[in-house]
Amino acid sequence: MHNKIIKIKHVTGTYTIDIPEGRLNEMQSQLDKCLNDEQGAIVVKGENGDQFVYPADLLKNSFISIVDREEKKES
Repeated sequence: MHNKIIKIKHVTGTYTIDIPEGRLNEMQSQLDKCLNDEQGAIVVKGENGDQFVYPADLLKNSFISIVDREEKKES
């Protein structure tokens, strides 16, 4: 199974959120809640303990897609 990412295209840039294995439904639910004004933001913790906040207003004004992560080819 391929790992999925959420791609957010906004006028300020393109952002990606990695979806951990088995958490696709949870992330889709959080997106729906943000778009329906039930949740203020999606908060994602990075590998180094960093937190990334994706406010609902950013998500509402963006093109959002869930796609397979592109595998990096070793040469």
